[in-house]
Amino acid sequence: MYKSIVIGTGPAGLTAAIYLARANLEPLVIEGTEPGGQLTTTTEVENFPGFPDGILGTELMDNMRKQAERFGARFKTGRVSRVDLQNRPFSLYLEGGETLKAESVIISTGASAKFLQIPNENENIGRGVSTCATCDGFFFRGKKIIVVGGGDSAMEEAHFLTKYAAEVRIVHRRNQLKASQIMQDRARQNGKIKWGLDRTPLEVISDEKGVTGLKVQNNETGAAEIIETDGIFVAIGHH
Repeated sequence: MYKSIVIGTGPAGLTAAIYLARANLEPLVIEGTEPGGQLTTTTEVENFPGFPDGILGTELMDNMRKQAERFGARFKTGRVSRVDLQNRPFSLYLEGGETLKAESVIISTGASAKFLQIPNENENIGRGVSTCATCDGFFFRGKKIIVVGGGDSAMEEAHFLTKYAAEVRIVHRRNQLKASQIMQDRARQNGKIKWGLDRTPLEVISDEKGVTGLKVQNNETGAAEIIETDGIFVAIGHH
């Protein structure tokens, strides 16, 4: 029996663990398959209070974990498949058959990346289609890449990928970006970043080796176009 269990180790989960531990509620934190959450897949975090020069996402999450551990939080690797909140104590069922009991449960499981839901996309995940620039950018050294999206995440992904790629083209279905002005300015000042605005992705084009292009609709003319590329990074948000 545990006093408290936290599901998830992103910023929310680790913050909860810190407060619970300081309140002597001896939290057990279930890490899941991606310890640290989405911030471990980003590079520089510039909008977190207290770091005027920014901080790496991995470093920030590592510091938060150490802080939680310092106050007594314990961590367990596992994936929760089901939670029963109908009766006290609450029951948590882990993949593999283990059952945990707790007086209180905080669920902070975060989100997962959205995909485009277009033909031939799922078939090419890991064959040129990705949602993680820091995970897969290295494999596209010297190649052409498309980043789909118009928000801050897309601008950040594109900017990061220019470290490796010969060219990064941002494709967005509207003719105006949603990203903050500072992120737009940074992208527009990068000579490796090209633009494919007012284009709606229709289909991933591939051969036996992987992605070769992205079929899009020109929203101004209605015509279909194929943009040749070696990789497609989808950055259209999370759910």
